[in-house]
Amino acid sequence: MEQKDYLQDSYVAPPQLPQAINVLSILSFIGSAFQIVSSIVSYFVIPFSVKSVNQTRALEKSREMKPFSGMLKWSTESTLRQYEFRVSVLIVSVVAALVCMWGVWQMRKLKKAGFTIYALGELAFPLFIAVVIDVWSSLFGFVVAIVFILLYFFQRKHLAD
Repeated sequence: MEQKDYLQDSYVAPPQLPQAINVLSILSFIGSAFQIVSSIVSYFVIPFSVKSVNQTRALEKSREMKPFSGMLKWSTESTLRQYEFRVSVLIVSVVAALVCMWGVWQMRKLKKAGFTIYALGELAFPLFIAVVIDVWSSLFGFVVAIVFILLYFFQRKHLAD
């Protein structure tokens, strides 16, 4: 018969958060907070950008800017579409950032479901911009999203079901 020592503490330490997930989660929280703040600022700044569209169109027709006229035309169209959908862009941006934060929080608790939540939140905003505004406006967002999703993907071995 085995004797038990009841005075010994049977404390089991919770699993430690891996350093890579810790660093990635801090960067993700900072990035999500930046996305929320910048989308709010953008909501209030975009009307001023629309006021300069006529000046940009005049530049587009000038002889000196002829080589850049395609880029200027894209810029004015993109600005007008951003203004047209500014409320939707604000809502989707904030919601996507909050979903990312929730997913990161779950991964900090070492839950594998957090990765899926994070990936959906990370891809939602660039995908929305690609559909509503244009693909070129969302290109940088897709690159950042894919990089972070891959970095978290390689850390999934530390996450439990």
